[in-house]
Amino acid sequence: MKSARRKNYQIFRHTIFRRILRACLFCLVGAGIVTAARGDFIETYDDGTDVGLWHCSVGAPRTIETSGGNPAAYVQQGGFSSSIPTWASISTRFQPGVPDPYKIDSIYTGDWTSLGVTSITADLNVIQVATWATDRAVTLELLQMDETGFSVNYDATYTLPDLPEPPIGWQTYSFPVDANSPTIPQGWVFTRGDGTPGTDAEWSPFLHRIDLTSIGFYKPGFGYPSLGTWILGIDNIEIDFPTGPTPTPTPTATPTATPTVTPTATPRATPVARLRPTPAPRPTP
Repeated sequence: MKSARRKNYQIFRHTIFRRILRACLFCLVGAGIVTAARGDFIETYDDGTDVGLWHCSVGAPRTIETSGGNPAAYVQQGGFSSSIPTWASISTRFQPGVPDPYKIDSIYTGDWTSLGVTSITADLNVIQVATWATDRAVTLELLQMDETGFSVNYDATYTLPDLPEPPIGWQTYSFPVDANSPTIPQGWVFTRGDGTPGTDAEWSPFLHRIDLTSIGFYKPGFGYPSLGTWILGIDNIEIDFPTGPTPTPTPTATPTATPTVTPTATPRATPVARLRPTPAPRPTP
């Protein structure tokens, strides 16, 4: 009798163990799928790259400093006056023909809808303050120009909470985008070039072509003085997006004896998965 009970107990334990093991494996596989489904691109400036040519002014010195960033290398620009100090990455479609050494096509502009961009994050540092006001905040602005490149088709802004004091030192600012949202995401102010409100149906098509992306210390519609000069820093500009599955090639009826090699374009910079440094507390919308 005891032997039968012992045998039944062992069978019960073995069954429970197998179920727990299967559940754990399922969770691990699921976590791997979720991880694999996410992607990002971060410009850290640590590898000598300069994707997006982020800048605040076309008439002031702009340098990639090898230390002092968050951490290591970062872009610094200073000695300029502006009522709304703003970092920008500008595509070649913006005002073509107008001399600008910093226009370039990169992941920070272009087709965010097909890429499926979900957010953009950047580390900013106010090294020297020109003039501050209690109603300044950090604002992300996205512009789509018309075919001439001189008139605005769409304008979208997302503004974080007010910053009563200058945010001295490295701070991280993150903005939700959700390029494939069927509606205008909460917190965004989305307008057409004539100032009329954009619609939910226009949000995703708008993000099919971004011509200018900027992050600045201002609130839209507010006026600020332009006194003194700024020195600003930017680092770790990150674009987050889902990583889709690798397409499966269509089989051919007659296999070729010698496989052909498809050349791969060399990217300007390689996205690297890395832990972000821990800066001061991040403002949240």
